[in-house]
Amino acid sequence: MPVRQKIILFSPKPRRHTYSNSIPVALLKIASMIDRKKYESVIVSATPKYDYETQILKDSKDALCFAVRVLTGHDIIEAIELIKKIKKVNPNLPIVWGGWHGAIFPDQTLESSYADIIIRGQGERTFKELVERLVTKKDLKGLPGIIYKDKSGKIIHNPERPFEDINNFPDIPYDLINIDDYVDNFDGLRAAFYVTSQGCPFKCKFCAEPLVFKQRWSSLSNERILKDWEYLSKKGIEFIIIGDDNFFVNEKKVKDFCEKFIAKKLPLKWGRVSGRVRQMLAFSDETWQLIKDTGCTDIQVGAETGDQNVLDYIGKELTVDEIVQFIERARKFKIKATPAFILGLPTEEFRKASSKEIQKLLDKQWNAFFDVMDRCYKDHKDYDEIRLFAYDPYPGNPLYDLSCELGFDAPKKLEEWAIIRPAPWIKESLREKIRMLQYFLFPYARDGYAGRHIKKFKLLQKLFHKSAQWRWKHRFFALPIEYKMYRAYTNLRTKKTGQSATDHE
Repeated sequence: MPVRQKIILFSPKPRRHTYSNSIPVALLKIASMIDRKKYESVIVSATPKYDYETQILKDSKDALCFAVRVLTGHDIIEAIELIKKIKKVNPNLPIVWGGWHGAIFPDQTLESSYADIIIRGQGERTFKELVERLVTKKDLKGLPGIIYKDKSGKIIHNPERPFEDINNFPDIPYDLINIDDYVDNFDGLRAAFYVTSQGCPFKCKFCAEPLVFKQRWSSLSNERILKDWEYLSKKGIEFIIIGDDNFFVNEKKVKDFCEKFIAKKLPLKWGRVSGRVRQMLAFSDETWQLIKDTGCTDIQVGAETGDQNVLDYIGKELTVDEIVQFIERARKFKIKATPAFILGLPTEEFRKASSKEIQKLLDKQWNAFFDVMDRCYKDHKDYDEIRLFAYDPYPGNPLYDLSCELGFDAPKKLEEWAIIRPAPWIKESLREKIRMLQYFLFPYARDGYAGRHIKKFKLLQKLFHKSAQWRWKHRFFALPIEYKMYRAYTNLRTKKTGQSATDHE
């Protein structure tokens, strides 16, 4: 039997001290169309369960190519450090980049010495054809969906590949990995990461999705989804974490999925699933009840801001009243709602504003955020989680372009993107308040705080709970002694275990 050539597919750590324990779905999808008789796909994700770096360097000696999925941020650091070592082992090994960052900044990425080929858009068919050309040493000219450096170092932009229905692609080849190496823990349940769709039909001004997928969206059939879930269930999985940008695009499809799920009587729960507020408010009570009956635990939505002017400017197609209505609707059906907000979003008003005027606009966003939170949770702090972030300019969208006009110092080369640069109009004092809200006040203020924190130090935990609720009520952030105590503990925990402060226990 002829020796199969190795293809290495790698997913780096998302943060310095945090490993990726999730099933590497993106890598498996890329490998799904590779001819197994000719090639051996080596799937490697950054996990503490084995020495993945040693494995990669060993396999790189005779591999056909090394492909890495990279997002903006810490992914870049680990990818570059590993590629440097790979180049010493096999200097001529082609380096292929997939993922968001290379797709958004192909030229800047290829100008570095750490990338030879960029895959942009859907990668399954593109990567299959790329592998066939690499093995035959055929020129890459004209191969749709890639951007690459030719032998002279010139960057060549090939035509884009047409967007396909993802049902055209093969099933996820789970047998290429040991699923037990990639089991997450969600409230004591064995959890697996899963993605049912690709793309998004909307065009929020702060998102890069419209640049990469051009507002196109495609979803797996419900039969294929449930076939995979049945397989995962048989492997001991108890909870499915949904990684879609928007699972609830089509009510008819959602209703059909729920009915088929219930008919199969799968012993699974599912959640961490994303939707849009206005879409889900239009769903019937029957559909909401079906979602609940399937075991869906929580729904995440991008509320973004409590400031209506900002919502309108970023193209969210949403009102503040609808945010409140969504929380009430989810509460009615006893499904946890996780709203996500961003403070410091720039708008047209920022263009000619002075520093003092910008600060007033930021104060307005801050107060509007608390106003909508009070409307949603004044009497019942029954949320699962509230996500709050400071705005950091992310490339590939109109808000990023505006940020550059407002003085954002954009990185000029690949390595500089490894650390996300802050928006210059957001002071560190505001960022620290946001961290305090995200990591301490909101987790401890909730009614069910005791179920999500360490079981030791019960008296201290209760003190934290009372403190967090009092601070929320009075919007008071001075002298945060208890918050500093909590952060010291969680930082130590993250360094030792690789779990972030917001990981479910």
